[in-house]
Amino acid sequence: ENVRMHPQDSGTSLLGEKTELDGESPNHVNGGVEEDIEKLTVEEAVNRAVGACEKTISCRKLKFSFLFWLAVMGRMAGPMLAFTPVYTGLINYNDWECTSEKCLDLKSNFTGEDMEFYTRLTICDNSLEAGVDFNWTGDRSSYAQDWGLICSQESKGSNLKSFFFVGAAAGLIVSTAMFDIIGRKMTTLIAFFVAIVSAIASTFVNSYNVMLPLRIAHGFGTFVIITGADLLALEFTPSKLRNLSHVISSCSWTIGTWITVGISYGLKDWHHIFLATGSIIFLLAIPFSILPESPRFHLVKEKESEARTTFKKMSKLFNTEKIPESVEITYTAYTKNYLGQIKDLFKYPMMLKNTVILMVGWMMIAVVSYGLTFSWGKLGINLYLSIFISSLVGFSVKGSGLTYYGIKFFGRKNFVVFAFAGLCITFLLSIACYGIKLSATWRLEQVVCLCSSLFISSTWGPINLLTKELSPTSHRGMICCICSVSARIGAIIGPYLALLYNDMDARFVLGIFAGLSGLAALVSWFNADSTGKPIPSTPDDIVPMKNVHKMLEED
Repeated sequence: ENVRMHPQDSGTSLLGEKTELDGESPNHVNGGVEEDIEKLTVEEAVNRAVGACEKTISCRKLKFSFLFWLAVMGRMAGPMLAFTPVYTGLINYNDWECTSEKCLDLKSNFTGEDMEFYTRLTICDNSLEAGVDFNWTGDRSSYAQDWGLICSQESKGSNLKSFFFVGAAAGLIVSTAMFDIIGRKMTTLIAFFVAIVSAIASTFVNSYNVMLPLRIAHGFGTFVIITGADLLALEFTPSKLRNLSHVISSCSWTIGTWITVGISYGLKDWHHIFLATGSIIFLLAIPFSILPESPRFHLVKEKESEARTTFKKMSKLFNTEKIPESVEITYTAYTKNYLGQIKDLFKYPMMLKNTVILMVGWMMIAVVSYGLTFSWGKLGINLYLSIFISSLVGFSVKGSGLTYYGIKFFGRKNFVVFAFAGLCITFLLSIACYGIKLSATWRLEQVVCLCSSLFISSTWGPINLLTKELSPTSHRGMICCICSVSARIGAIIGPYLALLYNDMDARFVLGIFAGLSGLAALVSWFNADSTGKPIPSTPDDIVPMKNVHKMLEED
């Protein structure tokens, strides 16, 4: 019998996917001899449509980079709304002047220099009231100063930072089912609408009690946008270009951070900052809306005609050979509801183990990352300069190819472990050199903390990529959302750790950051690695690597 054989014809793929055996195939003619029908897995179909299976793909890489950039531009909304309170809620305890007799008496009796008088301690220890005992003299407005969120009320400012992540967690919990039911694209567009409306509405708010629910709405929309953009982009990505896609995705976050710094520095009224942010997010939604839905999602939902339509569009864009209708795309459908997905976590121990370890890593990097971001003002560094430098360091790591080649050389999992370990060592060094002055305005531990941005940036991308590649298509929306929820819990904790600088030695907080980073490195070591493996479609495709090697030997 002259039958064309494919990996699937052996009955089981390398990742455990059940396929048709010769005796069970419906494609039998001429007395039981199977036709010479070409078969493609979903992975092979994506590779062919983009042209990643060819050796010379430099031009197609550029086209792919452009397509991927359109998909992940929405990720820039993340830092734009997450970090806005750093600037709109800034309290400058050094720019004020006395207006009451009480304050003037304190000033006349003060024996030190003026710069030592105009501090947080003077205001808070003497219960001075803004607008009564003193007036702010800075040229920038702040809702914290306008609404009196100072001294004992300063924790309310932290609430406005942290409740953003409460909203993010709520949005991700809701979207866990939506991503895998109505699709990646539609769920993300709904999130865009929530983020845009709530951001623009913040322009007209003049009350803490009104801003708090709006901050929840900011988080609700923003991180669903990030997760949806990542999901859709990855599922368009051929296996050979996933590392490149991670670099592009990570850079979009950094660019969003720079845009936020630029807007906040250029606009001195905090109302205008929110208006500009909402308008830019609206512009980001436009290119995303023209992208098609993920072909992987269509196939898992048994919508093969829609998937083939998307493959045709991709082939036309990348000038590759179209996939003929006669080619059979082998895939495994998955139609369970959300409850069934949750039960699968316990039915498949390997998937559960991977998810739990990833959740720990996401939470630890979020605590450290956001805790440090909201600490720059407490560490005595210029706020705008420190955030710009830290994001510049992160962009340099990604743009220079250090992360790209690091992942390529070490592999996904090992690079995550390396990045967490490096972050731990950096914070330990900052503790060891604490208090050493480099100049009148800079200390050595401040510089070392800025260097930690190198490892923070090196962690977010790879752990994100590892999560998406280890998760089967049928459960990817749910697992990515679960991991992102755990990161939001860490992000909620981060701003409150920054408050500890007011009452404790900074080395105590830096020690917490070091300990959490070291714990994450240890736990991540026991995770699976997705390097060089096809993306699983269903939980049945997830098997331990030793089983994969056994199948290869038997084959």
